[in-house]
Amino acid sequence: MTKRVVVTGRGLVTPLGNGLAQNVQSLMDGKTGIVFMPEWREMGLESQVAGVSDNEVQCPMFNVKNLRFMSPNSRMAAAAVYEALVEAGFTPEDLPNRRIALINGCAGSSYMTVYKNMKAFDTTHRLRSVSPFSVPKIMPSSAVANISLLYGITGESYNISAACTGSALAIIAGARLIKSGEYEMVIVGGSEELSWGQALGFNTMRALSHSFNETPEKASRPFDKTRDGFVLAEGAGMLVLESEEHAAKRGAAPKAIISGYYSNSNAVDMVVPNAESTAEVMSRALESAGLKSTDVAYVNTHGTSTPVGDPIELEGIKKVFGNDHEVAINSTKSMTGHMIGAAGAVEAIFSSLMIEHSFICPTANLDEPGDEFAWADLIRETRENVDLKHALSNSFGFGGSNACIVFSKWE
Repeated sequence: MTKRVVVTGRGLVTPLGNGLAQNVQSLMDGKTGIVFMPEWREMGLESQVAGVSDNEVQCPMFNVKNLRFMSPNSRMAAAAVYEALVEAGFTPEDLPNRRIALINGCAGSSYMTVYKNMKAFDTTHRLRSVSPFSVPKIMPSSAVANISLLYGITGESYNISAACTGSALAIIAGARLIKSGEYEMVIVGGSEELSWGQALGFNTMRALSHSFNETPEKASRPFDKTRDGFVLAEGAGMLVLESEEHAAKRGAAPKAIISGYYSNSNAVDMVVPNAESTAEVMSRALESAGLKSTDVAYVNTHGTSTPVGDPIELEGIKKVFGNDHEVAINSTKSMTGHMIGAAGAVEAIFSSLMIEHSFICPTANLDEPGDEFAWADLIRETRENVDLKHALSNSFGFGGSNACIVFSKWE
């Protein structure tokens, strides 16, 4: 018999704040965490706004010794794990005695660590100018390495790098390990740190918002007529997944069910999404959950605020849901910006929080929806007291990677 996968713990470090409570309140208030980046203006970058998280976040597990190995990416992820464990009813001392897997999604690396060390050596030509702690900080698996050491996790641990779908794929991989019976508990999620080094490439692609530098809180505006690109951001989101039986045995109260999922590749274009593949990933995710499109009340879109990507995603949604069923649609990136590898996990947690607290947050800055979206139920103001039984969380990435996760209410 296939095991059911439940979410028992969640942790967040995002531009909306540290912790679940701050993020729930910000979502309900439609608050944006996007700010002006004066140093990016000084450098001459076209986009001068970003979603900045507390990348020096504190955690009881941190000390001078272990912080030497942590990049901001690892630090945010490790702090989010701590909150997720607390919500799930664990103490850090519990973990070394349990068989647990750990999977993180991170698209890149600590770009600034690479830059600073290369610059130091290029300037001095002395090896001693390069930090001996640089390699543990810059490897893409830095977050999982640090988390496994901090919490004594001895099961398999690895990082998934798949552009903007990495952490959604990490959740799917963790759910598969539980469904197969190989593990009863898996910690999954994603993390990404912000840097001007990462922003450079997106600037040259003209992928980032640049028309709202003077009003950064308005820069991320998915589905709006004046959207002009996404806003780069950083953060971390981590989840504790368990089999339903394992959670029940220890008396844990699940926060949501991962009832279905699917992933694919569009194999069409490096950077432009594809409506057919988008529709397929949602349809197959619903099929895996044993649901019909009419069972779903809400879709948390990938919704990056780009002129090209937003209409393609909604075209895919329309193919799945048609015109005869109103499904609520929003994009939480309007408030956080795009956290790249961390986006899928953070938005998955957001979806579960909205199911748990019976609300749907708005898409911020949706002042005038594009004419091509007239058919869609785009959420512009917070809806409260909504009985959300099932919701979809979409993630799409460069290279054609697509993922969709179905979350269902625990009853």
